Amino acid sequence: MRQEKIVEYLYAKKQAIAPKVLAAAFQISERTLANDIKWLKETGFSEGFSIERIRSKGYQLKILDQIKFQNYLAQSKQHEQVDNSSPQERIKNIELLLLFHEDYITMQQIAKWLDVSLSTVKADIKQVEQFCESYELKLFGKAHYGLKILGTESKKRRAILYLIRNTINTPVLTEKYKEFNFVFDEEALRHFLQEQLQENQLKISDVVFENVVQHIRLLCFRIMQNNTLNNDEVKCGVTVDEYDRLTEKLVAYLEKTYQLTFSTVEKKYLEEQLRGKLTVLENSAGNQQLEQAIGKALEHVDRLYHTHFRNDQDLANALLLHVAPLLQRLYTGHQLENPIIEDIYTQYANVFNVAMIFVNELNKGLDVEISKDEIGYVAIYFVASLEKQSNQLIDDYQKIAVICSTGGGAAYLLKVNLERLFSNAEVDTFALNEIDQIDSSFDLVISTVPLEHADLGLPIIYTKTILSQTEIAKIEKDLNLLRETQNKVLDVNQFILSLFDPNWFQIEKHAKNYLELLANEGARLETQGWVEQGFKQSILKREKMIDTIYQQGVAGPHPMEQAAIREVIDVILLKKPLLYGDKQVKIIFLINIKKDHLNLHKEISRLMIKMMEDPMLDSQLTKIMNFQDFMSYMKSLMKEG
Repeated sequence: MRQEKIVEYLYAKKQAIAPKVLAAAFQISERTLANDIKWLKETGFSEGFSIERIRSKGYQLKILDQIKFQNYLAQSKQHEQVDNSSPQERIKNIELLLLFHEDYITMQQIAKWLDVSLSTVKADIKQVEQFCESYELKLFGKAHYGLKILGTESKKRRAILYLIRNTINTPVLTEKYKEFNFVFDEEALRHFLQEQLQENQLKISDVVFENVVQHIRLLCFRIMQNNTLNNDEVKCGVTVDEYDRLTEKLVAYLEKTYQLTFSTVEKKYLEEQLRGKLTVLENSAGNQQLEQAIGKALEHVDRLYHTHFRNDQDLANALLLHVAPLLQRLYTGHQLENPIIEDIYTQYANVFNVAMIFVNELNKGLDVEISKDEIGYVAIYFVASLEKQSNQLIDDYQKIAVICSTGGGAAYLLKVNLERLFSNAEVDTFALNEIDQIDSSFDLVISTVPLEHADLGLPIIYTKTILSQTEIAKIEKDLNLLRETQNKVLDVNQFILSLFDPNWFQIEKHAKNYLELLANEGARLETQGWVEQGFKQSILKREKMIDTIYQQGVAGPHPMEQAAIREVIDVILLKKPLLYGDKQVKIIFLINIKKDHLNLHKEISRLMIKMMEDPMLDSQLTKIMNFQDFMSYMKSLMKEG
């Protein structure tokens, strides 16, 4: 496979390539390259080509028989492994093929290209139409001609970038784009871009840096193919700042390197992309107004969720660097894709609503929907703030009583480990018969034995005598929930288990509509007084904005703002999975907790993640016939985690 790519590379370059450069392009040693070239020389004659070594220049491809060589290239393309067994990958490949073809292409041609049946392609077209609609494009069909995607060039570029960046594992690219890949020197662009960022005092994350590189790459290809923007697609203004200077340098570099010509519209389009992705390090005048807006938005979040984000100056500073280009992206319609969005969305569902409300409050005047990917970037800042608050919480404990019935070395080891966790605290150990010595001067009691009848008037959490990393992490979780729930005695696992109730557990055999099911349950919670009025509508609003259906068919719907009067996790097990959009739903955890319980929501998410990671999940769900079976399964998941 690599040898075939070397031939394609030399064919695209149309000149001799130095061995060092050629080896670097394929990330192999020059010795390995020499072996590949030897093999290609032996096989090339029968395929219509040879590879010659040009003195002082390098290797160059020579075509001996054009027909044989074109057949060789065609066979090489067919050898590319595309997972046609995956419907989603196949559909995205169809979308990419249509976007790259400016002329009509028939379904028969698509089927041949992907090596699938015509009936398979016909079945996929409906989803291709939906994809086009999501990017404000139109899949147009014409009798005897085939299919073609219609729409503005800027929207086509957005769709292509999405497919290339995130969706396709093995994209089926056109010959023109493959040839362009070999010609385009991405490493040189990276080096030039890094130099210019430093020179103009612009800051960018690694993820966004990759986003910019891929955007410039596609921009160059589209211009080379004469697929350029119309004057109506970009508003051209007159400004001179860091972004404009960087754009001019980049355009000059690209025009010289690839013999391109950037129109005024294309320059402005590139400048908009950069302005929406980079942050000026020194811009105090422009930042002052934004600082105030961020402060007000954080205050709004704190009022809704009873949090303390406004007091976190590090959070405010980090958001300032992120929000300025984010707002520009919203205004210009160039939102970022987020390669880790599913991990963020699943693990940190507790702060996703916080991030949504923060951005909406910050930008109330702009009638633009922020994408799930962009919200994910903002959510990470709030996650970091919560983690910092958790660390500060541990530092607040000054005097801790530890009850360990085994005594001796075990009690001493437990004391040493806890002193390492609570670095600012005095830790004293007691036997169970010394419990009367624990007075109000202590802040916290940590016990290895049950204290069911003790009335110490102090918060109590339980642990094991020998502290593993898992057990230390559990202590931290317990402390966070103690602060939120105001309970005196708490064990995180037992607390979560207490949120499940047989009256709020059902096995549904005939459900047909996901949203209808949520609406019915939301109404039932309202009627029975477990939630504030408006809970049902808030659930539906949240789900319609960005659904909460995660991997393996596990769903965790919750309202825009939690409104529990009595906390409960309402569980619906579906014996026949439902479809919502293109996602399957097997079990629903309708989360009803109080609005300030962000850490509790996080722990509920952890439990759901354990379920998603269970390779035997389908079998386990099939075995559940009643509430007792369900609770047994939940307890087994907790033991594993």
